[in-house]
Amino acid sequence: MIPKNKLFTMGVAVLTVAALLAGCGAQKGAQKGAVAVNTYKVTAEDTPVRAEYSGSVAATDKVPVRPKISGRVVEKYVQGGQDVVAGQPLFRLDSREYDAALQAAQANQAQAAANLANQQLNLRRYQTLASQDAISVQTVTDQEAATQQQQAVVEANAAQVQAAQDNVDDTIVYAPFSGKLNVDDVPIGTYATAGSTALVTISSTNPVFVEFSVSEAEYLQMTKKTPDAPGSWGDHLQLRLSDGTMYAYEGHVTQVNHGMDGNSGSIVVKAVFDNPDNLLIPGLYGTVISDTQVQQKALLVPQRAVQQTLGKYFISIINDKGEAEMKEVKPGQKVGKFWIINEGLNDGDTIIVDGYQKAKGATLDQHLLSKADIENGSDTAAASPSK
Repeated sequence: MIPKNKLFTMGVAVLTVAALLAGCGAQKGAQKGAVAVNTYKVTAEDTPVRAEYSGSVAATDKVPVRPKISGRVVEKYVQGGQDVVAGQPLFRLDSREYDAALQAAQANQAQAAANLANQQLNLRRYQTLASQDAISVQTVTDQEAATQQQQAVVEANAAQVQAAQDNVDDTIVYAPFSGKLNVDDVPIGTYATAGSTALVTISSTNPVFVEFSVSEAEYLQMTKKTPDAPGSWGDHLQLRLSDGTMYAYEGHVTQVNHGMDGNSGSIVVKAVFDNPDNLLIPGLYGTVISDTQVQQKALLVPQRAVQQTLGKYFISIINDKGEAEMKEVKPGQKVGKFWIINEGLNDGDTIIVDGYQKAKGATLDQHLLSKADIENGSDTAAASPSK
C-alpha cells in the first residue's frame, strides 16, 4: 500500500509533466501557424528619376514666302509638299511692267552719260582757252560745276537702273533656305502684293524643335542643380513617339523661355533633335524623357508592395509591436522595380513585400530582402502573395 504523501507527490509530478507537454505542443502549434512574409527596410537615398513631358514637334525655321514686288503669278516651279534647297526658284511673277521700267531707266542713264561726256568735253576746251587767256577763269569754274552736276545725274540714273534691275530679278521668288514646302502654295493667276501675300510656307526639316513645358518647381530644382549652366540638365533627352517607339536620336535643350506662362504657370522649353530621315514633322506629338534629375532623399519601395484599392494606395508595415499594419501612402514616380513614396512612410520603416494578405493579426516569419534581391529577382524562395 502506497502512502498518501507519496501519492500526492506523484500526482503533482504527473500534472507538471502534462503541463510541460501541453506548453511544448502550444509552442509548436504557434510556430507552425506563423505566416511567412518578405520584408524590406525603407531607406532614404538620392535617386535619379526619369521626368516625362508631353511635347510637340516644331520647325526650327518656318517662314511664309512673300514677294518683294507686286505682280500676278504666271509660273510655278514647285508644288506644295515638295523638298527644296536654298536658292531654288519657286514662282515667277509677271515681269512686263518691271522690264519696261528697267529699259526706261537704262535710257535715262544713257542720256545722262551722253550729257556728261559733252560737259566734260566743254570743260577741257574751256581749260585750254583759259590757259591762253582767251576766256575768263569764271567761265571755267562754271563749267566745272556743270560737269559735276551732270556726274551726279549719271550716278542717280545708275541707282535707278539698279533698282529697276532688282525689281526684274525679284519677279523670280527663291527659297530662302532648304526645307519642305507646306501645301498652302497659291495657284497660277494669283495677284501677289509685295510683302503681304504668302505664296507658300517653307519649314526647315533638319534639325527640329520639340517644345514642352516644365513646372515652376522643376525649373527651380534644375536651375539650382546647375547654376552655372541652367540648360545642362537637358543635354541627353530621349523622345518617345505616339506609337510607343523610341526615337533613334538624342536631343538637348537649346532654349528656355525667360518668363512663365501666366495661364498654365509653366515654363516653355525647346529641345533640338536631329532629323536626317525627316521622320519628325511639325505638329507631331511625342513624350520628352529626361533621366538627369535627382530626387533628394527619396523613399523607394518595391512596386509589388503597393496595394491599390478604389483609387487609393496602401502599404503594410511592421509596427513597433511586430504586427502588420496597413498605411495609406501617396506614390510618386516609378524607378525600375521600385516606386517612390512621397507621403505615408518614414525613413527606416520595415514594410511587407509579399504575404501581406494573411499577415494581419498573425505571427510573422520575416525574411528581409535587400535592394539587390528586388532588382535581381533573387527572392523567389521566400514568401509570395499566394502563401
